[in-house]
Amino acid sequence: MIRINLEKCIGCGLCAEDCQCSDIKIIDWKAQPLFKSCLNCGHCIAVCPQNAVSIDEYDMNEVLDYSKDKFYVEPEKVLNSIKYRRSIRNFTDKPVEKEKLMKIIDAGRFTPSGGNRQPISFVVVQDNMSELTKLTLDVLNDIACSYVPNEDDPLDSQKKRYSVMWKMMHRQYNKYGKDKLFFNAPSIIIVLSDKNLSFNPYVDGGLAAANMQTMADALNLGACFNGFFTFASHDKNIREFLNISDSKVVVTSLLFGYTNNKYYRTVPRKSAEVNWR
Repeated sequence: MIRINLEKCIGCGLCAEDCQCSDIKIIDWKAQPLFKSCLNCGHCIAVCPQNAVSIDEYDMNEVLDYSKDKFYVEPEKVLNSIKYRRSIRNFTDKPVEKEKLMKIIDAGRFTPSGGNRQPISFVVVQDNMSELTKLTLDVLNDIACSYVPNEDDPLDSQKKRYSVMWKMMHRQYNKYGKDKLFFNAPSIIIVLSDKNLSFNPYVDGGLAAANMQTMADALNLGACFNGFFTFASHDKNIREFLNISDSKVVVTSLLFGYTNNKYYRTVPRKSAEVNWR
């Protein structure tokens, strides 16, 4: 519930103008919430010059006052950081500190979601990486063994490639202990989205995951999206192992860890396909 400190409120109307739900009105020169269609998005908190607004459901201690020195990031540096990032598949044994993992989760938690429904949750695996690795490879191997060619499927060649790859990864792990799935990463964060809350669970989760990867780069951690786990995540045993409820879909997973890899430059990409209208 929105609360407005009427002693602080100066009736400037900025909160009412910025409310996408039109759920705040200026009455008798003071802002008044209508409590009809509020999304608890917090725009009113952010735009109020008097710091007169709060929301009961949130920890208001998380609210930060804007400072250009602390918040502004030069556009070229943002773009260069995006260009420079690499998917890491060579991790050291050094564990990732919980404090850093929490900052990564916060980057996902503060990512906007459709209707501010905030459907995203996370599973962090550290101590049980070996169990998750074996379980996932077993499931992928079963999927690979059930592959049936379909010439009418435009993605059939990719499915065939994955089938061969998953069988090979399964053998390498069981016979030689080589982890070509999670690459011996010390941590994995699985991004979940509640389909009972979100109309676009994969969009909401994907946006959060992108911000999480960016935060990992800022923390000098190697990161890698792991799509293969998503293929296996429907499995009952995996979901029970990770305590994932039926309402939640696995959007993606990210491996995190320290790496000795060094990169000296960015890489090229094909030109953007843009249709200007």
